Amino acid sequence: MRKFSDIVDKIVSFFVIFLTLCLATLMAVGVFYRYVLNNAIYWSGEVSRYIFVYITFLGATVAYKRKAHVGIDIIIERFSEKTKKAISLIITICFLIFWLLILVKSFKLYPLFWLQKTATLEIPYAIPFTALPLSALIWIIHCLSELIEKVKK
Repeated sequence: MRKFSDIVDKIVSFFVIFLTLCLATLMAVGVFYRYVLNNAIYWSGEVSRYIFVYITFLGATVAYKRKAHVGIDIIIERFSEKTKKAISLIITICFLIFWLLILVKSFKLYPLFWLQKTATLEIPYAIPFTALPLSALIWIIHCLSELIEKVKK
C-alpha cells in the first residue's frame, strides 16, 4: 500500500506543479491582454479559480503525505511514546473516517452539479467540483497507507 501511496503522491505532485504553471501563465497572459492590448480574456478569471481549487485540494494531499501540514503538538509531546503512538493512530483513523464521509457525500451531490452550469464557460459544475472527491480519494489512500504502517509498528 505504501508503494501505491508513493506513486499516487508523485503523480499528484507533478499535476499540482503543472497546474501551478498553467495558472501562472494564464494570469500573466490575462494581465497582458487586459492592460497592454485593452482586450480582456473573458474566461480567464473563471478558469483561474477552478485551477486554484484543484491546486488547493490536491496540494493538501501532497502536504499530508509529506507531513508538511501545520500541527500543534505541545500537549502531545508531554505524553509517553506509547500514548503518542495511540493518539497518532486515533487521529489517522479520524482523518480516514472524515474523508470517507466526504467522498460518500460528494458522490451524492454529483447529479445536482451535472445539472448546473458555470457562469462564463457554461460547463457543468461537476467538473470543478471533482476536485473534492478526487482529493478525498487520495487522502483515503494516504491515510490507509499511514494506518497500515502505524499498525505494523
